Amino acid sequence: MALDTGLNPLAVTFPTAKRLSSLGLTTLWKLAKERRIEVVRVGRRTLIVWSSLEKLLTPESADQPARCKRSRPRKGAEAVT
Repeated sequence: MALDTGLNPLAVTFPTAKRLSSLGLTTLWKLAKERRIEVVRVGRRTLIVWSSLEKLLTPESADQPARCKRSRPRKGAEAVT
């Protein structure tokens, strides 16, 4: 995930992170509270550290797509082991 400007910011505001990641504000605040993304306070502003958001949204391996964990496979789909 990179910005169109060609620059990688150190930190972004919550509304900017919402727009870039397609996650909701509530989800972003929850991730921050759970410390799954890193936030910093600058004065009265709370900013999300860009690298932590990028790491969260990037699949672990480029060879394999990220899979969601389901309790059981979908009807008609083969089981994933």
